Amino acid sequence: MTKTNLFEAAALVLISAFLYWAGFAVQSWLFGFTEHIPGVNWFYLPSGLRVLLVMVAGIFGATGIFLATIMIDLLRMPDIRGATMLATALASGFGAWIALWVLRWKGVIPAELKGLTTVALLQFSVLFSIFNAFFHQSVWLLSKREGSLFMVDIWPMFVGDLLGAVAFLYVLKLALSLKKARTGNDDWDLSR
Repeated sequence: MTKTNLFEAAALVLISAFLYWAGFAVQSWLFGFTEHIPGVNWFYLPSGLRVLLVMVAGIFGATGIFLATIMIDLLRMPDIRGATMLATALASGFGAWIALWVLRWKGVIPAELKGLTTVALLQFSVLFSIFNAFFHQSVWLLSKREGSLFMVDIWPMFVGDLLGAVAFLYVLKLALSLKKARTGNDDWDLSR
């Protein structure tokens, strides 16, 4: 890896970490009332950031989310420490990356993101939400996290991630539509 590539990778990781951390702060401020238990929300807007960061920055976006989740857990979740914290951060950062990998393998999402459709984004959001809820709840079940009940908490986490991702992506779609209307550029044609 060249110095330029190393610098770009580090920048992508740090930018992704900052954006995800900032998204978590906005979530806490605007939508804290949707929290089911600490770490599980009925509406979780940063899940849209997970989808976007992983789509655009790939493994570097996932790594940034992983690092931000460690910081969030250290600052906000005193009951998550050690191996549980690392496994939770892996679930948070790499659940979306695994979902993206599966959808690229199936030919649903092209690597260059050209011709990305609304249906593909919805498929990504659903698969990511399934993976994220299952991975998080499995980690917490295996670590015997106090107050966490797998079959109860998996549903609000799935719903919250899905609603948050879809809301975030549709706001992004609206912003891109407005950009297209102003500039005539349709790089991400999401009209299908």
